[in-house]
Amino acid sequence: MNQPNFQLAKTLKAAYNACSLEPLEGPDIEKYYVDLSAVRKSSAVKGVSKILDFQEAGDYTTILFTGHRGSGKSTELKRIQNIWEENYHVIYLEVNEETDINDANFTDLYLIVIKQVEFTLRKLGLSFDERLLKSFENWFKEITQENEESVEKSVSVESEASLGADAPFIAKLMVKLLAQIKASDKQKTSIRQTLEKDISRLKADINLLLDDAYAKLRKKYPDYKGLLIIFDNLDRVPPGVADHLFFEYAAQLQELHCTIIYTVPISVLCSPKNPLSLFDGNPHIVPMVNIYQFDRQSSHLKDNQTGLEAVASLIEKRVDIDAVFNSRAELLELAKASGGHVRQLMQIMRAACLRASTNDHDKIQAEDIVYAVKQQQFSFERFIPNEHYPLLAQVCINKDVSKDDIGQLMLFNTSVLEYNGDNRWNYPNPVVMQNEFFKQALAEITT
Repeated sequence: MNQPNFQLAKTLKAAYNACSLEPLEGPDIEKYYVDLSAVRKSSAVKGVSKILDFQEAGDYTTILFTGHRGSGKSTELKRIQNIWEENYHVIYLEVNEETDINDANFTDLYLIVIKQVEFTLRKLGLSFDERLLKSFENWFKEITQENEESVEKSVSVESEASLGADAPFIAKLMVKLLAQIKASDKQKTSIRQTLEKDISRLKADINLLLDDAYAKLRKKYPDYKGLLIIFDNLDRVPPGVADHLFFEYAAQLQELHCTIIYTVPISVLCSPKNPLSLFDGNPHIVPMVNIYQFDRQSSHLKDNQTGLEAVASLIEKRVDIDAVFNSRAELLELAKASGGHVRQLMQIMRAACLRASTNDHDKIQAEDIVYAVKQQQFSFERFIPNEHYPLLAQVCINKDVSKDDIGQLMLFNTSVLEYNGDNRWNYPNPVVMQNEFFKQALAEITT
């Protein structure tokens, strides 16, 4: 491994802080990023990049991006943003910051698009066509019974500061409506019903504004192909909400005049409704790092040393292993326990740092790793229903998750993980397989 040009963590405290659970962005991408596409047997970033490359100026499309929560999707999306920000005006946003992630609706996403695009234009010294904007604002005033005075009273001081003194009525209204959607079930339902009564008008007006925004951006930045909006954290919506959003409203999600990347819960891949068939193109998947070698024909499974080394390299990129670990064996045990799941790797690593420090160890020892893995195991035990264990045992044997609500839930909560390679297959999370309930269920169907 090439030596980095920055200081690796040499203490337990420094290692704990270096192994943050947050997605990499900015300078940290350069410092810590490891390309795992070879051991994932998948390159979602390259796949998305080819679509963005093949698009001509003014074209737009919808791209689906999926994988387990914590698999590294946000870091990969940040890389896409960095790679393409000279050819597209990229708006990266976290949906959970804008609306109720447990009950997201396509109309919420429409409001977010207008809010973000208006703000972006204003920040660049541009603005929507005054006639188009006034027509849109007047329609909103009519259907929502809002006006400048009622909106001003509702927008918080913090929002006013972030909006800026020159914010138009529509910007303030979007802030108000999204805040109400996020905070109140009653207001959320009322707003959505109001908008859906005339969804054709809403969509048409938004597209007129998006076309106008593209023309303004293209005039100022001739190299821009268009707007690219990345909806991150949409994969956090529960399976039932995801089925509703990506099945019943698949058409509406694809009808805005800009290129959009939607993060999709991996559970949707196993929905009997097959909602993703309603979208153009296959979803781009960030699967687990293949820490196993699996041959479906023989059902033979063994450790994949290349994959384990790749997972270990995520820690090696940040931490001086000789200074922080008692031996490299502990690091590889940590890699095995992660299942190839990036966030789980970092969670166990941080727990091991804390445990070692609590035990007055200078370095992480085997017992600290055992303790950290146990804590992760106990975390799963707290939320996995007892009736799931026989099904998890079946996944262990068949290497495939059931295509039903329980199967989707097991993918969503990462008790079952998705792997790619020559085949697509599933396997229980390694920390779940240490559970006595799982062991008992496995014994009952194998003896």
